[in-house]
Amino acid sequence: MKLSRLGKFVLGGILWGLAFSFFVVLLEPTPENLTLAVSITLSGLYTGLLFLTRKYWLNGLSRKPVRNAILLGSFNAAVIETLFLLIEKAFSASGVAAHPNLLIDLLITMPWYIGMVWIFVKVQEKERFPLAAVLLLGAVYEMGADGIVGGVIMPAIMGNPVNLIEFSVLAILAAFWQFIPVYSSIVHPPAWVLESSLPPAVSGKKRWSRAFLPLVLLVPFSIYLVILMLIISFLGI
Repeated sequence: MKLSRLGKFVLGGILWGLAFSFFVVLLEPTPENLTLAVSITLSGLYTGLLFLTRKYWLNGLSRKPVRNAILLGSFNAAVIETLFLLIEKAFSASGVAAHPNLLIDLLITMPWYIGMVWIFVKVQEKERFPLAAVLLLGAVYEMGADGIVGGVIMPAIMGNPVNLIEFSVLAILAAFWQFIPVYSSIVHPPAWVLESSLPPAVSGKKRWSRAFLPLVLLVPFSIYLVILMLIISFLGI
């Protein structure tokens, strides 16, 4: 399969992000760094497995493409969250997953995932962004949720503000590219479902602005997290 110029760019970014994550492990082999490197890699391999086995499941999901694309993306999000937590426990790490308890972890993260996937699928149904661009959009969505909300806003609210310059440099240098394989199974397979079953849509003038519509959820998601964190803290769980 011949890659487009954008596809080659995205592939290069993914390889750079993976190489960077394992380079960090070599420099500082902490359980947390090892958890991140392995989890990011396995997330990408999971998407690859879905791609290699798509002939066994894609046609079935294509019968009701929009609904099933949303369900598939949401299911894969739960798989990735579970994967990160399992790897974290395997390496005796901490602080990588949203919470050490899987049910609470999913309670924290799944409202964002479900809402983000729902909006993304609705937009992708009409606009049909190239699959390479879909991978980049997934990284943008995670940069918003895990990067800005989880990495900047929530720490600031909890009294642990981060160094914004250091955060920005790390985000541009590595984190954004590492986010691509993490979110790949959440946005890419749903795009396959739509592509295999629905005729190409005519793109409107606001095509690329619509690509960022899932980010509007960051405001209610931030409020949800603050309330949930207060409840978790009050209950001591």
